[in-house]
Amino acid sequence: MSETHSPSTLPPGARKGFLRDNLEVVCFAVMLIMFFKTFVAQQFTIPTGSMRNTLQIGDHVLVNKFLFAAPQWPWEARLFPMRAPARGDIIIFRYPGDREQDWVKRCVALPGDSVLIRDKRLFVNGRLVTGPWEHHILDPAQGPVAGPWPPARDAGPPERVPPGLRRRVWPYADPAVQPGLTMVFGFRDNLGPVTVPPGHLLAMGDNRENSADGRYWGFLPMELLRGRPFIIWWSFREGGNDDTDANVPHNPGDVAMNFLDGARHFLAWTRWDRTGTIPK
Repeated sequence: MSETHSPSTLPPGARKGFLRDNLEVVCFAVMLIMFFKTFVAQQFTIPTGSMRNTLQIGDHVLVNKFLFAAPQWPWEARLFPMRAPARGDIIIFRYPGDREQDWVKRCVALPGDSVLIRDKRLFVNGRLVTGPWEHHILDPAQGPVAGPWPPARDAGPPERVPPGLRRRVWPYADPAVQPGLTMVFGFRDNLGPVTVPPGHLLAMGDNRENSADGRYWGFLPMELLRGRPFIIWWSFREGGNDDTDANVPHNPGDVAMNFLDGARHFLAWTRWDRTGTIPK
């Protein structure tokens, strides 16, 4: 005896239709992407050479955005490996002079640390801080040369500034006067000693002769930290070389141009030896 199956019927209002069904999928995907971008990780492109050669112009990095967050509940600390920033961390942060801009530098000093720079050498709490990540430009045609840079190694002549400027008190030691100030030169190669105030860091670029960092604009409030890069997922030579600054998109047209440029020159301009590496 054969069984007959009658087509199932949905209750009134249950049938969504093609448009509604797909719109719900798209909305859910957008919400998931926004959650991931806001709380978990985000993609950033390195636009300039201030961290060269640790990070090259055109490196596309994924940034861990919850690492430096302060957990509100114990389960957050168990679920996400949160911690305070440490000396030597590469950090992404909002630039204090324009909080719409995201900058990348290296954390070199923590709250309470005593910082001294003499003839390009960085001393933190009386100890020389150097390593393979510290680069100096001895020959502009050669580009940044990797460290370490002990006192016996020549890092090039110190920056020459007018004597009156060199004798000035560093104007950014007091965080209360920091907002809105523009960069003042004369403290690149010789600075301090100064003490990092509570709730602040000192950030410096690895490309020491070509980095607009805390030596010019002051201490970085820790509240402006956005995260730490954990992988270079793609490295692309902007303009086909290592010296052309990346195009920072400001509108959909810029995004489209970057996409087309990457598609046209993907094979030839990709730095295959850097793609997939971990920045240190």
